[in-house]
Parts: sequence; structure tokens; C-alpha cells
Amino acid sequence: MDILNEILSPYWPAIWKSLICCLAVLIAIGLDLISGIRKSKAAGIKVTHTYGLDRTLDKLRKRFNLLFIFITMDLVLIACDIHTTMIPYATVAITIIFCIVEAKSIGEKDKDKGRYIEAAKTAAEMWKGIDKEEIADVIIKKLDEKRNEKNN
Repeated sequence: MDILNEILSPYWPAIWKSLICCLAVLIAIGLDLISGIRKSKAAGIKVTHTYGLDRTLDKLRKRFNLLFIFITMDLVLIACDIHTTMIPYATVAITIIFCIVEAKSIGEKDKDKGRYIEAAKTAAEMWKGIDKEEIADVIIKKLDEKRNEKNN
């Protein structure tokens, strides 16, 4: 443990700054989630749908994948003495961008999101009227035709 501490001790300032950036992104995404739940309750939706929660989890995954890439880049640059200031510039820049995007999302009007939900409901109603057996028969027929073309 002492060896690891000795190796990492010159880089602790950069590591802590990177962790603070991770925390800032996490807080921004959490605030966006809370804002979305409040907006849906204000619109009269009493139950939070998993769609919004899935979007938040997907957003977390995408943001943190990119953030860890930038952290790795910065730490390599710092370890190679290309950055001598112990400031992870790329990580800070991408954190600022993510926080601006989340702030924009918090300020976004919910009416645009409602249009997407309405379109999804319309598509679901259209799907109910379609004969699924007929679609399956057409797909099987096309697959058989393709198979026969390959065999000939």
C-alpha cells in the first residue's frame, strides 16, 4: 500500500480534480432527473414511467464513458509531464460542456417531450389495427424467396 501511495502521491491533485468533475456531472444529471419528475407531476402525470429513468441511466452510461476517456487522457498527459500544472484540462472542459447540456435540459419546456409521447401513442394505436399474422406470412415468404435465389 505504501508503494502505491508513493507512486500516486504526485498525482493526487489531478486525481481529486477529476473525481470532483465526476461528481459535478453526477449532480447535474441528478438535478435533471429531479426536474423531469417535477415537470411530469406538474403536468398531471402521477406515476413516473421507466422511460425517463431509462433515459437517465443511458445518459449516465454515455456521459461517464466519455468522461473516463477524458480522465485517462489527462492523467496520461500529466504522468508524461506534458501537463505540469496538475490540472486535467480536457476533463474540466468536458465537465463544463456536460453541465451546460444538463442545465439546458432542465430549462427545456416539457411541451416538446409531450409531442413525442403523443406520437408514440398514435403509433401504438396503428399497430393494434395491423394483422400481425399477415406480416409474418409476408416475411416468411420473402425469406423463402431469398433462400431459393441463393440455392439457384
